[in-house]
Amino acid sequence: MAYKYKILLTLAPLILFLDQLTKFFILQTVPIGDVISVLPGYFDIVHIRNTGAAFGMLANLDEVARVPFFYGVSGIAICILIYAFLHLDPKDHYYPWPLSLIASGILGNLIDRFRFGNVVDFISLHIQESTLGSIKLEWPAFNVADSAITVSMILLFAHILQKK
Repeated sequence: MAYKYKILLTLAPLILFLDQLTKFFILQTVPIGDVISVLPGYFDIVHIRNTGAAFGMLANLDEVARVPFFYGVSGIAICILIYAFLHLDPKDHYYPWPLSLIASGILGNLIDRFRFGNVVDFISLHIQESTLGSIKLEWPAFNVADSAITVSMILLFAHILQKK
């Protein structure tokens, strides 16, 4: 089996499992809207439902348009990833990693959308109660799937910069 498929078939299921396991734990133990302080002022476990995309973008879009949009975008992204994997050089030992992370992240959040109509987010990072003017210094709540997508984007961007 080619290296790229070994990475895909190992990493993507692992991340998908961790994503769904952590969300299951949150669903079972943290009521929606609750906050559990882990590192007071910096890191909390929360239970938030995100009907939008990253950072809640498009959450206010009418459900009739929003739901098909997210399913469609996810489907297109999965098709592009399949195409990319099929056309990766079998000797390429870099791109299978970020592409596998993206695939697992998309699938993790897509599972939530099918099950709940939204995505379960539970990691909240912030800098105490600090603000920069009127802007609160807080990263929007996220989950393992979001982290996998973010890490993959950082890896792809770093690789592109390295090549230039």
